[in-house]
Parts: sequence; C-alpha cells; structure tokens
Amino acid sequence: MMKYLTSILNSFCLVILLLNKVCCQPFSYPFVDNSITSTCSSTQYFNTANQRCEECIAAINGTTPGSTGLECQCTSGYRRSVSSSTDLSTFLCELCAPGEVTSSDGTGCITCDATVATVTSSGQCQCLSATSALIERYDNGTLLDAVQCSPCTEPYTGPGSDTGTCVACDTCSSSLCDCTDCLNDDVCLNNANAISALSTALAGLPSSEAYIDNRAPAAYVGCYYASPNITACQVLSNLCVLELYDTNQRACALYADVYLEKTNQPNSQLNNIDSWILNMPWIFYDSPISNNPVFTTEDILNSNEITTSFSFRGTDTVFDFVVMKYDVNGVYLGWELATTGLLQLCPDRPSVKSAAFVFGTTYSSTCNLESATFTDTNLYPSTFYEMNLRYTDTDNNVLLFPVPVLITNLGTNSDSNTATWTFVKRFFLIDSLSQIRGAGMVQYVSDMRLQVTLQTPTGNGHIYGPYLTITYSDVDPSIASTVSTSFSVSYAMNMFNQEEGLKISLAVLGSLALLYSFMEASSWRRRQGLQYVDGSSILMFLYFALSNLANVFFIVMLGYATVTLFFYKGQGTVTLLLPDANQEDIFVIFISLAFAFKTIEILGIIIMQSIADIFLLDWERPHLRDGDAKVSIWRTYFIANEWNEIQTFRKISFNFQLFAVLLFLEVVGFKSLALENSSSALDQTTGSSTDQYIPVYNSTLRFAVSSLVFIVIDILQVIYFVGIHERFIQDKIREFVDLCSVSNVSVFILANRNYGYYIHGRSVHGKADTDMMDMNNMLRKEEENLTSARGLEAGSEQQTFAIAVPYLFRAQFDKVYQPLELVRSQPAARGGNTAQDSQANESVRAYTTMKNFLASFLDHSLRDLDFYVKEKLFLESILDMEFQDPINNAFFYNDRGNSFTNVLFYGREFALLTFDILLFNIIDYSVQNYLLAAIITFIVVRFLAILRQSFSRSNLAKKTLVDKRFLV
Repeated sequence: MMKYLTSILNSFCLVILLLNKVCCQPFSYPFVDNSITSTCSSTQYFNTANQRCEECIAAINGTTPGSTGLECQCTSGYRRSVSSSTDLSTFLCELCAPGEVTSSDGTGCITCDATVATVTSSGQCQCLSATSALIERYDNGTLLDAVQCSPCTEPYTGPGSDTGTCVACDTCSSSLCDCTDCLNDDVCLNNANAISALSTALAGLPSSEAYIDNRAPAAYVGCYYASPNITACQVLSNLCVLELYDTNQRACALYADVYLEKTNQPNSQLNNIDSWILNMPWIFYDSPISNNPVFTTEDILNSNEITTSFSFRGTDTVFDFVVMKYDVNGVYLGWELATTGLLQLCPDRPSVKSAAFVFGTTYSSTCNLESATFTDTNLYPSTFYEMNLRYTDTDNNVLLFPVPVLITNLGTNSDSNTATWTFVKRFFLIDSLSQIRGAGMVQYVSDMRLQVTLQTPTGNGHIYGPYLTITYSDVDPSIASTVSTSFSVSYAMNMFNQEEGLKISLAVLGSLALLYSFMEASSWRRRQGLQYVDGSSILMFLYFALSNLANVFFIVMLGYATVTLFFYKGQGTVTLLLPDANQEDIFVIFISLAFAFKTIEILGIIIMQSIADIFLLDWERPHLRDGDAKVSIWRTYFIANEWNEIQTFRKISFNFQLFAVLLFLEVVGFKSLALENSSSALDQTTGSSTDQYIPVYNSTLRFAVSSLVFIVIDILQVIYFVGIHERFIQDKIREFVDLCSVSNVSVFILANRNYGYYIHGRSVHGKADTDMMDMNNMLRKEEENLTSARGLEAGSEQQTFAIAVPYLFRAQFDKVYQPLELVRSQPAARGGNTAQDSQANESVRAYTTMKNFLASFLDHSLRDLDFYVKEKLFLESILDMEFQDPINNAFFYNDRGNSFTNVLFYGREFALLTFDILLFNIIDYSVQNYLLAAIITFIVVRFLAILRQSFSRSNLAKKTLVDKRFLV
C-alpha cells in the first residue's frame, strides 16, 4: 500500500514539474551593467548575444579582452588560430617563435626585418617609410618569411591606417587577391565548407532588396563559421528584423538555418530559456522554426516571474525599463533607460515622455512627422532596440525580463485570437536602408502600445510580463507628406469580479424596479378608476418601468463609478485598475439608456402635470350690504397667479447649481481627479506650457466626479433651503397654503381621475374680502389664538390632504364641465349673441355650479356623497399607494408632507436632479468640456421649464375657468 501511494506521489510531483515547465517558463535573466567597466573582470568580455560576461578562454595563454570589451583578442606575440569547426567557442592563441611578431591581421607570425621595418609598441611590424606598404603575404595568402616594404604605386594608394597595406586581400576589391568566392558585401570567402553551406542555405530562397541581398550572405557566413563573430550574428539578426521576422524571406531564413544548427550542438541553451541559443542573438521569443514551438502564447502573456509590487505611492512607482541598443552593423551600443524617451518618435519635453512609465498613468502621445526627414540618419539613426524590465527578485538578484514584442504586420498577429500570435524581441523605429517595401520606401513605427496587465486574483501590485505592440507603415519620403505616429501605455486586469458585481446589481435592482413598476401601474389604474387592465394600463406600466430603470441604471453606474474613483485614487499598493475599453462602452451604454429613459420620465411628468384637473373654491359669501349678492373674483385670480408662479419652482436654485458645479470642477480643480493617473491632487495643470504630462480623462471617473459634485451641491442647497431659507426667510409652498387661508380660497386638484390633493383654504374668519383694518385685526386674532384652527376638521391645523374620490364624485365633477366642453367644441350650440359670449356665459355657469358642488361636498351636505378624514397606513405612505378603494365615500388622507407638490416641479426634485446630471454628463462625454456642457444643460432645462409653464398656464386657465389674460 505504501509503495502504491509513493508511486502516486512521485507521478503527481512529475506532473507538477512538467506543468511548471510548460506554464511557468521563466524568461528573466541576470542583468549585467556593461556600461560600468568594472562589471566584467580583466579576463572577461561582454558577449552581446548572450548578454553576459564571459571568459576569454582563460585556460589559453595570451587571450585578453579587446579594447571595446565586447570581444577577445590575442596579446602581443601571439597569433589567433581559427578552427574549421562550427563551434563558436573555438578560439585559440598560439605563441609566436622567438624573433617573430604577430602579423597585422593577428592570424600569423612573421619576422620583422630591421632594415626595412621596426617593431611597434603593440608588437607588430611597421615600415620605416611612411609611404610604403607593409607586405606580409604572397598574393595567394601565404605568409612571407620576413616582412617587406614596398612603396605604394598607382592604382593602389596607401598604406592604409588599419592594415598598413595598399590592398586588403580579405576583400574582393583587388584582382591580385585569389578569392574562391566573392560575396556581394565585398567579403572574400575561401572556406569550402562555408561556400557549400551558403549555397545550400540560399537554395530556393527569394531575392530581397539589394541591401539585404548584399549583406545577408556575408553575415550568415560570419555567424555560421567565424570563431566567434558575434557581430556577424547581430547583423544577420538586424536584417531579419528589417524583414519583420518573415522566415520566408532571405535574412530570416538564414537566421533560422544558423539557429537550427546551433540548437543541435550540446549545451546550447542559455539562461535556462529554451529558445535562447548560445552565442546567438535572441530575437524570436519562441523558436524561429515554425514546426518546433517552445512556448505557447499563454506562457508568454501569463508570465508571473516579476516580483516587484508596484504602487501609486512610495517606492516602485516607475517602471525600470532598460533598452539595449544595436547599430545596423551589429555593434552593441549599450543600454539606455526608456524614461529618456528614446522609443517615442513624437518630439516632446523629457518630463512628458518619462511620464509614460509612471505606474498607473494611461499615456497617449500622437503627432504628425514630415516623411522627408526620415532619411536623415542624424535625426533618425538606424538603431535596433530590445526592451527589458529590470527588477530585483526575492534573493536580491537584479534580473531583466525581456519585453515581448507583437508586430501586427507579422502573420496572424493582427487577429484577436492570441493563440496564433508570434512574439519577438528586437525592433526598430525607422528603416531608411533596406527599402524592403519598395524602391525608396521607408518603414516607420506608426503605432506603438505598451500593455501592462495586473495579476488577478492575487493583485497587490504584481503584474504579468508587459508586452509591446508595434504596427509598421511605409512611406515614400521623396513625396512631401506628413505621417502620423503614436505611442501609448495602457493597463488591464481581469475585471470578472467587478463585472459580475455590476451584473448582479443591475439584475437584482432591475427586477425590483420592474416589480415596483407593476405596483405603481396597479396603483395608477386604481386611481384612474379602471376596473380592468387596458392599453393605457400597459402603457403606464412601460412608463413607470422606464422611469424606475433609469433610476436603477443611474444609481448603479454612479455607485460603480464612485467606487472606482475612490478605490483607484486612494490605493497605495495597486489592486484595482480603471475599466478597460469594453467596460467603458458598457458603462456609456447604460448611462445613455438612463438618460433616454429619464428624458421620457421628465416629458411624462410635464404632460401629466399639465393636464391635471384643478379648481379654486372661493368660500366667500356675498355681503349683506351688497344688493347684487356678488363676490369679488380678484382673490381667485390672485391665487391662480400664485399657483401659476410656483409651477416650475424647485427646491434649489438651478442657476446657482450650475455656477457652483463649474466653480468646483474648473476653478477648484476637481476635474483633475478624472485624469487617468494615480494622482489625487486638485491642482494638476492642464496648460500646454507646463512640463507635466496631462493624461486623458477617463469617462467613468469624469462621470463620478461631476455627478458627485452635482449631488453634493444639490444636497447642500436642499439642506439650506429646507433648514434655513424656508424656515427663516421664505417658504413659498407654506406661504401659498397660508395665502389660501387668508384669501378664503381652497385648491382642489385631481392628478388622476379618482385621486388628487386638497388644500383647505377656508378662512377661520368666514370672510377675506374686507379692508386693511379689518384684515389686520383678523390676523392679530389668529396670532393670539382667539380663533378656531385653520384645518378642515374642527380643532385641527391640517390643511393639506391627499384625496381618493369615488366614481360618483368624478362623474358629477365631469358633468359640470360637459356643457362648457360642448360650447368649446360647438360654439353655436348654446345661447348668446356670439361664440365668445356663449363660452363666457357657460364658463360662469360651470364655475358657479362647480363651486356650489365642491362647497356642499366639503360641508358634508350631499346625501349620497361624503368623505372621511383618515391617516395613511405606514406601508401606504412608503409605497405611495392606497390599499382601500373609495367605493361610496371619498377618503381625505392627512398630508403633512405637502405631497400636492407632486403636481409641481418642487415635488419632483429627484427626477429633475438626475435628469440634470445625466444631461450634463452626456453632453460632457461628447464634447469633453464642462463649460459647454453647463451652457447646453442650462438651455435645455430652461426650455423644459418654459414648456412646462406654457402648458400649465393654458391648463390652469381651462380648468379653473380663470381667463388666461389674468395669469401673468
């Protein structure tokens, strides 16, 4: 049994190890700072292909690093012996015999004849005559027994400063050289094996542009056979990069051939990275052999070996990107920090360019460049780059993570299917040499994007390996034109939990909204006196559903945006990033839906408030001394005017609201909180004269900031008006109710057929049409409590009620207006000299009849129609509905909250506020300008108020039978 369990355990461990190799392949390697001369020891050189210090074959005497520190060379008195082996590690230095010195090319030993030459301090021969050429070999390449000096004659001039000879026989320039095979790059090839291998490698390959055709074969031979010619390998790699890594092209095919050959050698793997081969520049992230992949795209994108925990504050707030540089000839130029801006073609201030690499800053820079300048090698040198992220692991080792590069021009890299992507390492910015896209054409980076992905669910500032996406375009610089180029940095993370939370919130609250809409529609149907569900009931259900869904969308999106704002800006160690483009689109869609639904709600409010039935009941009795028994109508006109004035009155000052919002957003600087960076400062400058980079605004954060400012200012206004202004200065709603009592006029409102509101304005003095002295006396008696209470019921001060009336009441109410409606539709149907006289007469009759009917009803004088005053149940008040239908008698519900304001803008402040916020943000999303958004919002809101006022004025004149001309 134990043996069986051990076997299972061993198998499990083996699977874990295999999975670790497949899924968790480390790509990082030790960082060697070759810019510091003391990094490599006195016996080491820096191998640019292997990116490390290596010994100059320490076991062989006479080997020492060269002056550049990038290669080995033999010391004075030694000659370099090149093996015919393809192993690049074969590098031998042999001691010259006594009396001999090293030849000028370092590959032989020769006697220096003192009669014609002298031995220099470097241990080589130099002709005594400055115009003589040093001759060390016969024409066939064999060394002489002793050097000779021959004056340089035409057509050869010299001696050259590098070789001291008139003609270098390692080139194809001279007919005196016996060259077995002359390559296009003026390289003489005498090795039979190299000639055969080159011929085989070139077989079947298409010709490329002259620049690559001329240089690729020589670079191939140097990389394949030289010992070890790292520079040749670098040149071959650069030529492949110019071909955009197309292995069907000449240079990349030759690179793959060398790669395959070196892969078959023992101990060829470097730094435990399967695709990095010894003494071979690592330019393909994966193997360039298409049928032999080493990694999957998932291995590269999900690499989690970077141990740095990035944060918005404190340490590790800036990416330490180290960029390796190579010139077109394969010479390693050292490294440079990306914060210097060397990878950004757009000219700008260094401080602005370096902001791209501040962690959490969404960076974007776009500009237009003159294509004619691309051929200026001083301005745009032909340099190749490899980007690495430097970090320190848990053992304090400084490592480099090679940033993968995704070139969209290569194969299927432009597809959305990441499994087919091919990542590389080396890239260029501008190629004016290869003309691979056509004669005279220049390749340039039109778009470069750095993508940083935060690890989830662990988070805590850890990232997956970032990668670079590059798109190349081409242009003919001989044709004057400007081209666009851009550089950007974006961040992403798995937002599954946030998305799920958002979906759950929308689903739950949306379902509750629909349920509440059903209850509202049911309440509306009962208030309308409808016994069955008809088309109007369904229409109202849709209206309530849209209204409530607008609130749900607004509240959920505001909550989501607010949480994003506070958590993103307030975090130290990063665990949350801003929404990606897809989530931004979803956010905008729901905000747009909320605005559309809210617009429908506001229009519905305007319509319903503008068609409400309203009648002003004057309780005044004729004076005994008035022989005509008439009552002045001016008090009714006065109340009608006051009611007309408060139609669009709100709980806040909208003008002040917009002014304060602009003040805090633009002047105080709250809008800076919406920038896509980690800063929570309010004074971030947005002027072009500053050296500070100003990132773009994030739509989610911008919505959160403006909405919160809007809401806070609105709440402060409401607190001020309700708590201070209305209590100590002026309360227009309370004053209107008081005015009704002083004027002896009640207001009867039916917002629905069977439901409405009643303001009891019957004077406790029994009259209001009197002189100033009498009025002052009556008011003084009220102050001294010498009169009865103003309320509808004896001993009660309650003057406002929500009322539910039975069908019989509504039928009688409509019956009063029927003759008038008939006259309005058919003016000649009634008596009178003219249609206008007929309508005026009928209006007076209808007014008198309605006045008597309502007065009798409120005085409990109707035998078959009465009312009861009662309190609403708690649940009825919460849900704003009635559980008991008025069958025979009406119900007057005590209304201490003045709910009659529901037929005014005053009572719909939440709906108006949410509409203002959504309108303001929708406009701002379109124009990205708070000032313009405020102006347009003011115009729209003002237009709706005018529309509401106009409709209500006409309705007020029609329903109260007050001439419209008196409503000013």
